[in-house]
Amino acid sequence: MSGAKISSSSSLSASALGDWQPKSHQATIGYIVQEKLGITEPVDEVVLIPYKGPNSYTGEDMVEINCHGSPIVTREILNLALAHGARLAQAGEFTKRGFLAGRIDLTQAEAVLDLIHSKTERQSRLALSVLKGQLGEEIKAVRSKLMELLTRIVAGIDFPEEVGDLATDDIESITHDCMARLDQLAKTSRSGRYLREGLKLAIVGRPNAGKSSLLNQMLNFERAIVTDIPGTTRDSIEEPVDVNGIPVILIDTAGVRVTEDAVEKIGIARTSKAIEASDLVVFLLDLSQGVGEEEEVIAAKLIEFERPYLVVKNKVDLKNKAESENQQVQQEVENAEVPMLQNLAETKPAVQPQAIEISARYGNGLELLKAAIEEWALAGSPLQELGGSLNQRQGQLCLRALESLTYLKDSVKAGLPHDCLGTDLRQAVDALDEISGVAVTEEVITEVFANFCIGK
Repeated sequence: MSGAKISSSSSLSASALGDWQPKSHQATIGYIVQEKLGITEPVDEVVLIPYKGPNSYTGEDMVEINCHGSPIVTREILNLALAHGARLAQAGEFTKRGFLAGRIDLTQAEAVLDLIHSKTERQSRLALSVLKGQLGEEIKAVRSKLMELLTRIVAGIDFPEEVGDLATDDIESITHDCMARLDQLAKTSRSGRYLREGLKLAIVGRPNAGKSSLLNQMLNFERAIVTDIPGTTRDSIEEPVDVNGIPVILIDTAGVRVTEDAVEKIGIARTSKAIEASDLVVFLLDLSQGVGEEEEVIAAKLIEFERPYLVVKNKVDLKNKAESENQQVQQEVENAEVPMLQNLAETKPAVQPQAIEISARYGNGLELLKAAIEEWALAGSPLQELGGSLNQRQGQLCLRALESLTYLKDSVKAGLPHDCLGTDLRQAVDALDEISGVAVTEEVITEVFANFCIGK
């Protein structure tokens, strides 16, 4: 069955209706009919569910018609509804009506969009937490404390003899508490970006280091061609993958080496672009080859583009073969004194101090790598405790509120008049009101709901 929603009231006609009156939230089975040349014809057998406001998705009176899934039938019913005064809903109109009716705040409305676009379980769970109102409640709680403080300051200004100035210690205590809570919220913005938009992860290394094998292993299917011939990958390959609930765009790049091959040079240039465009880089070392000029080139690129990186040592499975030789090679990797690599470590330390050892061929160590990627993406963000994450719009407003409270602390220390303190407080409250939609411009509302699909 597929559902069709209309934004104005409509009637379900059938010869046996009589004095039937719809009851809110109760399903009724019947027929949609139409008249052609004076003859009444059934269009489809449907289930009709009325919803009386305010207990509906929009907070208004609504009716939902569930019909059989044929596009022809759905189109006929839709045309009948339009002929009887309904109109097509605009993008996001149902959620927008719910927001304007006060049934949900703006954080919940934006969570609906996140839920629709979610591609992993973690995305959907976090979006659902925000939709339940957990994030909005935290923002309202901070706003309530600031409003109480603002009220007391204003009362002291308006009634100096009866109320007097609020004690500085009280202002500093409340401000400190609110800033700590807002700082926790602001930390979720970074991880929220990766959870919503995806994290770009470039895999770089010398030719035949195992980059394509690692890509295939993480995807669980052979996306890239793998051979023992160095330079097989000539172009960057991008594939989405779920890494512990985080949507990651894997980028398999061409091996970096000094070469005169014109095509391979183009591939290496694209590898540089992939590093520049990535959020995180897997720097893949080949345990069977040690560290050399190729790694110096990659290290230079990481320094140039200031990219965070994970050092991953591949081909750990070769440790069991020619043990004495491999121990020597491994020791070379451990103790390599390559100036550029040392410079890299001093300039931009790796995400993890210890390298992760894997076998891209057999999948050994893959879970450790995934855990490291997850840890970097979330970066200690208190997502579960706060019931979700701020999006870019909300994160910027949260930082604006924090900035205003920082000015407030400085004003208190400087001994400025309380009307100046009130101005800083008001700006912080206004920023929080924009997050929840208590005070927001029509332009912002239009922008928020423009990305919704029709029907939501």
